Amino acid sequence: MVEFCNKTGILSLFDEIKDLYDYLLGIEVGLDSNTRKNRSGKIFEKMCQEKIKRLINPYFMVVNNDQNFSLYKPFSGNQKGKTHDFVVYKGNTPILIVECNFYNVGGSKPISIAESYIELQKAAKEKNVIFLWITDGPAWHKMKDPLLRAMKKIDYIVNYKMLSLIKKILKNS
Repeated sequence: MVEFCNKTGILSLFDEIKDLYDYLLGIEVGLDSNTRKNRSGKIFEKMCQEKIKRLINPYFMVVNNDQNFSLYKPFSGNQKGKTHDFVVYKGNTPILIVECNFYNVGGSKPISIAESYIELQKAAKEKNVIFLWITDGPAWHKMKDPLLRAMKKIDYIVNYKMLSLIKKILKNS
């Protein structure tokens, strides 16, 4: 429990809060809502990265937001497009692309991400790399259809609890 609180930043948050009552009422929170956007997603991404590094053989290298390899098409006039959350290398060769998402609430975002990752799966196959989507969160309990559609077209979709499967995924590469 302490490790989770430390990794999520809850412990440092309590150091910064001047008035817990005001914070819980949302006064401080409301003033700072934009900086908290996707905080759970960033925490989830960091937790996934740390777990992946612990699970995989040291022969593999995990690179965060690698500017040198991307399956995304570059933006017009820009040489480099969007980066992936992680790229796993075997030597100098990219072998696994990882995207992480955590959704607290449903809506159009998880649906559009699922659809875009189906396209990313196709691009990964063309480049002879593996695509892994790590997704979790309570939103998926109410939005099963887009996830089930994606599972039919994406080779590897796991949640945090299933992340140890990365060893089997990499074993064949």
